[in-house]
Amino acid sequence: MMLGIIRVLTTNDKHVLYEHGNQMKESFHIETDTFCIPDQWSGIYDEESECISLPKIVTLAKEMEESNQFTAITISCAADPALQQVREEVSLPVIGAGSAGAYAASMVGDKVGIIGITEEAPVNMTELLKEKFYSYGHEPSIRKTVHLFSEDSQAKLLKLAERQIEQGADTILFACTGFSTIRLKKYLANYLNVPVIDLVEAQAIAYQLLKRGD
Repeated sequence: MMLGIIRVLTTNDKHVLYEHGNQMKESFHIETDTFCIPDQWSGIYDEESECISLPKIVTLAKEMEESNQFTAITISCAADPALQQVREEVSLPVIGAGSAGAYAASMVGDKVGIIGITEEAPVNMTELLKEKFYSYGHEPSIRKTVHLFSEDSQAKLLKLAERQIEQGADTILFACTGFSTIRLKKYLANYLNVPVIDLVEAQAIAYQLLKRGD
């Protein structure tokens, strides 16, 4: 049995599709399998694209449960799209990347600076952080997950994180699981001296807690 990962970015690139699972395997020895929803080649990047994704995520989660291969499901997207709906439709534990990351950040920081690709920070994350939410920033040229694969995306996101720290943030929290796909945390570790919360790592930690409770 293993963790089932739902990706909200449609892709035929197996390296991209399985990257989150590969990182969980490398760092936490977690067995996973990954599936993506159909017809969302740019992922979720605004309210409209999120609304379109919701029934697709619920349908996919139900199919994953019916396969009897998984001990839990995680929705690997910062916005936690359809999280409550899926929890109502399936009996398996369901993790949301955004909420897992927010809980992790709240444990290590008091002034959490979030960086993402949307105009505003995901509401699910700021609500969980409460008074620990300090600031939010995004890079205007990186508005969709596919933009992360440009040659200079990591350097641009480094500057974004540095601005958050200069303004007083004591922790950096990713608000995009695509940052994990491009291994942004590893890149930032060469330059930053504050905790950086990666959403794929946060999902893996949450799953480990579930396993220990079995």
